[in-house]
Amino acid sequence: MSTSFNQSNRPAALAVIIFAMGMAPSVFAQEATEATQLAPVTVVGSSGEAIGYVAEQTSTATKTDTPLIEVPQSISVITEDQMREQGAQTLNQVLRYTSGIAPETRGATASRLDQFTVRGFSATTLLDGLRVFGSRDALPQVDAYRLQQVDVLKGPSSVMFGQGGPGGVVNQISKRPTSDARNEVELQVGNFDYRRANFDFSGPVDESGQFLYRLTGSGYMSDGQLNETEERRYFISPSFTWQPSSDTRLTLLANLQRDPDMGSYGSLPRVRTLVDAPDGYRLPPDFYDGDAGFETSDRRNHSIGYDFEHRFNDAFTVRSNARYLHAEGVYRSVYSNGYVPGSNYRLLTRSKGGTDVSMDTYVIDNHLQGKFVSGALEHTVVAGVDFAHLDSDTLASSFDATLPLDVFNPNYHQNIGQLNWISDTNQRQYQTGVYLQDQIKIDRRSVLLGGRYDWSRTVTNGTNLTSSAATSSATRAEAFTGRVGVIYNFDNGIAPYISYAESFEPQSGTDANNKPFDPLEGEQCEIGVKYQPPGTNALYSMAAFDTRRKNMLTTIPGCVGSRCQEQTGELRTQGLELEARSELARGLSVIANYSYIANEYTKDNATATRPSLEGTTPYGIPKHQASVWARYQLQSGPLAGLGMAAGARYLGSSSGGTNDAFKVPAATLVDAAIDYDLGRASASLKGMSVALNVNNLFDKEYVASCYSEEWCWYGYQRSIRASLRYRW
Repeated sequence: MSTSFNQSNRPAALAVIIFAMGMAPSVFAQEATEATQLAPVTVVGSSGEAIGYVAEQTSTATKTDTPLIEVPQSISVITEDQMREQGAQTLNQVLRYTSGIAPETRGATASRLDQFTVRGFSATTLLDGLRVFGSRDALPQVDAYRLQQVDVLKGPSSVMFGQGGPGGVVNQISKRPTSDARNEVELQVGNFDYRRANFDFSGPVDESGQFLYRLTGSGYMSDGQLNETEERRYFISPSFTWQPSSDTRLTLLANLQRDPDMGSYGSLPRVRTLVDAPDGYRLPPDFYDGDAGFETSDRRNHSIGYDFEHRFNDAFTVRSNARYLHAEGVYRSVYSNGYVPGSNYRLLTRSKGGTDVSMDTYVIDNHLQGKFVSGALEHTVVAGVDFAHLDSDTLASSFDATLPLDVFNPNYHQNIGQLNWISDTNQRQYQTGVYLQDQIKIDRRSVLLGGRYDWSRTVTNGTNLTSSAATSSATRAEAFTGRVGVIYNFDNGIAPYISYAESFEPQSGTDANNKPFDPLEGEQCEIGVKYQPPGTNALYSMAAFDTRRKNMLTTIPGCVGSRCQEQTGELRTQGLELEARSELARGLSVIANYSYIANEYTKDNATATRPSLEGTTPYGIPKHQASVWARYQLQSGPLAGLGMAAGARYLGSSSGGTNDAFKVPAATLVDAAIDYDLGRASASLKGMSVALNVNNLFDKEYVASCYSEEWCWYGYQRSIRASLRYRW
């Protein structure tokens, strides 16, 4: 079929990978030291979450409980302890100390959205292994306090999760009921008039532990970084587990959330942010380009789902998880588009626009796992089918010019006027996928083979409110994606691997021959090594990769008319990642990362109005990034229980504007934290602790990225959060 990948060359390429890795053990074995294999230190909580900064297994990569050291693909796991001790509250903040990720693409401005890239590409966001659908203005954003873990599987991942970009998937894992009683309440205050209250109660309902519950909730309010803006969020997440036997478990997960205010979605021009105007004045990081009387971001969503597992015997296990979500969003915004010509960089031109969005999504994934032995081969086979459906309604306005803003004397309560509604659109998306995966263990060698076939359909019906004309379209896409990897685990903890993986993303529209566009194709070759010293709580990894997005739309040179696009574009990343997570000594934990991301357009067409993008880099993707975070808790003495932490993040320079028109300078940010277990000081204070987190300690003023001369975004200013927590 036209939408599939190059089928003729792929089997040979996969065979070469398997053969090459099959030869590798004999080469590595000559250099590997003979060591007695010790059981690694595995620390997990009663609900399966990792304790500390080092996780040893996750189901995200394979949908089986495979140790990370046996997965032939790069994956980073951010634990609940790390999120809490770093004071992370959004997904972007959770990902700050993770290799290969450029978080907070739009800095502190678009806090309402989770905008980041993985290895220079977009990534699919999951919640509990299921895709999170959502338009920009009704996005069901997940608060970090709801989560017990975040997994980042890097590289194309369509075999396990269906359509998605070549960057990979970010799987947010909800807190689950625990078999031991856990209760906590927490109060937080900070700058920007920040106030927050959290609660989390969990434990068994009955004496036998057959029924478990958890109730997690939070509410916070704060001023936004930009003047005249606010942030508000309230949610409650109940969950319930029934486990009638050790072989059967059913967990129900629900969430009710309201985000009545979520800052701004504007930007500022390059002049007066990155470079001075002739008068030498630059706009401060808190400058707001919108209108306080008009700005609206009101989102609400509720969801309910389940996670079911039943083990028939030692060989077969069935799993099923599903979620229904309803989300609504009301969006109104005034945003800048550069300066009024001839105003000496004083008056910002602005536009206004808005949407009303409502959507319902259904996602379900069912699979059967089988384990069996065939001679010297140990197989773990997963066969599954998943289905996703999105039904959305969007009322959209035109984006019309409105009153300008004087940067020296801003008026944030102007007469903006009414919106001009121009379209009312209903869109229904369907995706069905069937997949098969086999994990084969041959002594110390593990081979991962997977394949999937997807059917995707999108039906769009709308009304042009200006002309009352009805519009209708339907697109279909099919794709096969594959994955293969081999890893060899030496007794001394070294595990070299090589892998190949694919992804696909449906596209709308038709070419010059009125033929529907093929899906975007993603593919990645990765080679790396993982190291887990036996008997330690540490994991080190290195990965080199070549990741590509193909079939991108480009304009046909010299074409005139409405169908002037063809699929000849390509975007490529070649890179290197280093990541270390370790408990170096009792009480001392360290996370360190380095990423090299050479991301550029390798194929593109020039047009009459724009030169070719070949050889240039997309905006907001630094070539070099590095970070380190260390925390030490005193174990003895009069200050036992005192924890101190510090981190540094280096954000390399990035491209700004079309064809690398200019550069956004690099920045280095410092974070710090201190916490104290008050129960160590007095038995009467048992369970109480205090903490202070400061991000961007030295209040570094920096620009996070620039899309063009007109649109740049400042990064976060210094953030101070103090908390008091009581656990029992």
